[in-house]
Parts: sequence; structure tokens; C-alpha cells
Amino acid sequence: MTVLQEPVQAAVWHALNHYAYRDAVFLAERLYAEVHSEEALFLLATCYYRSGKAYKAYRLLKGHSCTTPQCKYLLAKCCVELSKLAEGEQILTGGVLNKQKSQEDIVTEFGDSACFTLSLLGQIYCKTDRLAKGSECYQKSLSMNPFLWSPFESLCQIGDRPDPEQIFRLTSLQCFSGGSGAPSLLPISPAHTPSHNMPHRQVDTVLMETPQDTLVRPFDSPSLSSFKPSIPVIHVFLQPGLALFTMMACIALVPR
Repeated sequence: MTVLQEPVQAAVWHALNHYAYRDAVFLAERLYAEVHSEEALFLLATCYYRSGKAYKAYRLLKGHSCTTPQCKYLLAKCCVELSKLAEGEQILTGGVLNKQKSQEDIVTEFGDSACFTLSLLGQIYCKTDRLAKGSECYQKSLSMNPFLWSPFESLCQIGDRPDPEQIFRLTSLQCFSGGSGAPSLLPISPAHTPSHNMPHRQVDTVLMETPQDTLVRPFDSPSLSSFKPSIPVIHVFLQPGLALFTMMACIALVPR
């Protein structure tokens, strides 16, 4: 039986996007049984990982030669989740036998996903008590993608004091492309907001994982009273997402 690869791949991603993981796994397994390509391999491993089966994704990728950056990243992510830190580091940096890759080598190899790769590598370094190297990876990750929250939070947790005014800058957001072919990640202006948007209502803070207790009036706190955003007020109104990131970053730095 000949399988039309592209329609099946589209059907798998459609199932994944609608959280129908069993359907996605079934289709991806059938596809990989017919088409032994690295693209089909990555798709099946992604289905396993997203359905909570990181070990199956690891075994699948480990049993094949992963040459593409996306397969390497997913395999390394599985390694971290399964506490195989040395193996995850080897996948990302080249290992013991080969020359260890620099940050620039990683950026060149992983391209648009390098910010996530460096964040993952920073996590490995910090879990193995190499905080200085972990800090370097987190900082590089943030310089490439200022929308990432976890590297900033991790820097705070290891004792660094990153300046939110330097990280969450308007110029950084304007330079951030979000990947080739990806739509702009900057907030949509009110004039272009789709009419089907949900009506504004107060956020259910019980479900939120990032600090929310002072987001409504962040400057009421004595610890935050001296904070003065570097972005003009008019830009804050034009870029609400940026204002939210800056406020959350400041809250993370407040001693508790």
C-alpha cells in the first residue's frame, strides 16, 4: 500500500493540535511503518512525547541515527526528563569523543530553535552543579528570544540578578523574528483584533503558575516602588505583552 505522506502528516498534526493523542499516535505509527524517513520518525516521537510517553520517544529516537536538529533536540529533552543528563548533554554539545560545540556552533546548527536548545542545555548544566555555564546558556537563550520566561526564572533561582529592563526591551522584541515564516509575535493592535475575541474578564489567578498577586497594581509594593520602566508609557499601552513580561520579571526579583 502506498501512503501519501503529506496528507497523513497533516492529519497527524491536526490531531495533535486538537489533543487527540491516541489518534495522532495511530496515524504516525502507520505512516512510519510505510515511510522510514527522519521526518516521519520525528513526527512519531513527537506523538509519543506529547502523549506523556517520553520513554517510548527516547527508545524510538535512540534506536535510529538522529541527524536533524529537531530530532536531536527532542531526544535531548527526553533524556532530561528521564534523568539521563550526561547523554542529553552529549547529544547537544557533541560528547566526550568529539570536540565540544560552542554556543555559536549550537546557534548555527539549531537555527530558530537554538534559544530553546540553549535553555535546555542550561538546565542540564545547573542540574549538574555547573551554574556558571548554565547562566551563560540562559543569558544567550534570552538574548535570542526575550519571550522565554523559564530561563529568566532559572537565572533568578541560581542567584543571578538579571535586569528585566535590559532583557524585556522593546528593541529586543522588534528584532525577534520567531523563526522563518512564522507570523509576528508582537501583540495585535486593537484596530486589527479579530471580532471573535473573548470578552475581557479578570484572570483566574488560582490557575496561574507565574506570580500574579501584585500584577494588578505592581507598584504598590515597597519593594517595587523604586522600579521605573525604561519604556515610555505610550509604548506600554501599545505593547501590553511587554508590560506584562516586565512586571512578572520584577515580581520574580522581589525578595520573599
